[in-house]
Amino acid sequence: MPIPHPAAKLATLSSSLSLMSVADSFLLLPLALAVLSAALWQLWSFCSHLLHNRLRALPGPPSPSRIFGYAWHFWTTDPTELHEEWVSRYGRTLQYRILSYRCLFTMDTKALGHILVKDDVYQKPRQVRSFVAQMLGNGTVLSEGEQHRRQKRVVNPAFGSLQIRGFTDLFLSKASQLRDILSLEVTRHRGVAQVDLYEWVHRMTLDVIGEAAFSYNIGTLSIDRKPNELCDAFRMVSQSVTRMSLYPMLRFFFPILRILPEEQSRRFAKARKVMAQFARQLIEEKRRELAEDGGFDSKRGRHKQGDFLTLVVEANMGATVPPSQQLSDKTIIDECTTFLPAGHETTAITLAWFMYNLARYPAVQEKLRKELFSIGTDMPTIEQLSALRYLDNVLREVVRLHPSLPSSLRMSMEDDMLPLGEPVYINGVAHDRIWVPKGTPIVIPILAINRDKALWGEDAFEFRPDRWDALPEAVSNIPGIWAHNLTFMGGQHACLGFRFSLNQIKVAVFTLLRAFEFELAVPVEDIGKSSTLLVRPMRVSQPDAGPQLPMLVRAYRPD
Repeated sequence: MPIPHPAAKLATLSSSLSLMSVADSFLLLPLALAVLSAALWQLWSFCSHLLHNRLRALPGPPSPSRIFGYAWHFWTTDPTELHEEWVSRYGRTLQYRILSYRCLFTMDTKALGHILVKDDVYQKPRQVRSFVAQMLGNGTVLSEGEQHRRQKRVVNPAFGSLQIRGFTDLFLSKASQLRDILSLEVTRHRGVAQVDLYEWVHRMTLDVIGEAAFSYNIGTLSIDRKPNELCDAFRMVSQSVTRMSLYPMLRFFFPILRILPEEQSRRFAKARKVMAQFARQLIEEKRRELAEDGGFDSKRGRHKQGDFLTLVVEANMGATVPPSQQLSDKTIIDECTTFLPAGHETTAITLAWFMYNLARYPAVQEKLRKELFSIGTDMPTIEQLSALRYLDNVLREVVRLHPSLPSSLRMSMEDDMLPLGEPVYINGVAHDRIWVPKGTPIVIPILAINRDKALWGEDAFEFRPDRWDALPEAVSNIPGIWAHNLTFMGGQHACLGFRFSLNQIKVAVFTLLRAFEFELAVPVEDIGKSSTLLVRPMRVSQPDAGPQLPMLVRAYRPD
């Protein structure tokens, strides 16, 4: 066979490469057109929203950037103080710009009640749902409309007051375990131990959620914690959302950018895969247990005390849920991957702020400890704890001033007329309702409402538990599900697990405060709030060290 001349080989190769280049060009052309179309659509939407949105007539601050508006400010910081400043200048209902959106902000309790009740009209924006779903999945927290009602119908039985009360022994067991660990640390350090209390309460709540949700011992509550893939997945999710940089912000507002690879998204995907595999295995185990136990009687049902997953699987098979309304395995897995991190992280944050305030105000700590000793047992019932007036007052004050999420967001899915309790003035004319166009983002100002001086009085920013003995009448208009504040929100999307969290905190405080005295290990000025999705305690002098709460712990010895 003749051997081709090298020049012929080169010509053939060149021709092949040319054909490949032409083919690649044809393949890349649709992608380029898609990107260009998306860019043009964004530009058209940008101009259209700015020029034709009726909210432009409302008072509001000028934008610091022609392109971003206040997007960067709100992505990297808690906007509460900025909102409060605007209210003092422009009134309680105003507008401002984020990118092409005219955002509506209101501190009007009548308007907020309307927004929270009409959950079909005012829903969480698609960008928020898809962003958070990367970490948690599409559980009840994120679903909307009919899908939300379907999921809530199945999940609700797991959060009934009777079911939550049944976890008291678990709360006591884990709190006692933490007490014993801290006692050992105090002994090892000859009477005074410095600990990162946030780290320890974080471990405790994680162990609690493992047992309460799945009857699974995660095993983080020990001094020498062994590596745990599931625990590491939780930690990765909770810590990754603290990194607020430019590219994640652009991916949040422009979903088309999510087709490009990005390190944080890969970490989210890996963590969710670990949690989903864990949940899938447990679902299969629960079904096997039901089968071995004689199956599930759909007419009678069980609804006995059990872990979250068992109750959800049983409820999904019950007679009250028609087959067409039952949840798929994927949806139940999403519920699990939502409940695991969300169910312990917010409780840990609130408990940490509770202990921070006890350390900051020794008189409050001593008064509360005295009340706790009025119970003559180390194993109280939740009814005994609920009867402690001052414990309830302190908890309400902590929840009011330290919501884990300082604000939330809704978007109007259709045009609506929003009623106002206080009129807004447009060109000198008073209006008791405003037109909200479809596609309007609306900020729910959780922390700003919780410390609104117009509602709570001039001492609204102060930590004063005694205020709960005589509340101003105005706070009764706040449309929250618990204690006249918005921390647990209101309406159909109010927090399902708030009783679980509150009871766990009461038990932990009861157990720890009867055993120890707590003092801040650093100056109070060095404890700040992280400017992130969830507001955790941190050291101002060590902003890159992550959330922490350094405490000095001593054994309590009555005089």
